[in-house]
Amino acid sequence: MGIIKVAIADDHKIFRKGAILSLRAFSNIKFVQEAENGDELISGLPASEPDVVLMDLRMPGKDGIEATKIISKQFPQKKVLILSMYEEERFVHHLMENGANGYLLKNAEPNEIRRAIMEVYEKGYY
Repeated sequence: MGIIKVAIADDHKIFRKGAILSLRAFSNIKFVQEAENGDELISGLPASEPDVVLMDLRMPGKDGIEATKIISKQFPQKKVLILSMYEEERFVHHLMENGANGYLLKNAEPNEIRRAIMEVYEKGYY
């Protein structure tokens, strides 16, 4: 398997930087874009060309749900992995119906995040 290019969208800079740092040890994952919201993410997708997007749900401007809907329509080859603090099952189903390929809690360990990135890249879902 080659390098998996990843974009991350989260309005909390400390979380973005922490996620990037914690996954730096995995040589098959390369972060190609950081965004503070869905609008910034979507506008940067053509240039950054990520394979997988790590997406927060709650962001100012275009939130994670709206951005996921747009990505699934305009960039269907890109996989979206939602990161959130919410763990209600009905909420997860709603996200999947709107184009998300997977769902992770923000308190997940780096190894689980890596596994999720690899599974959505290889299988299309997590």
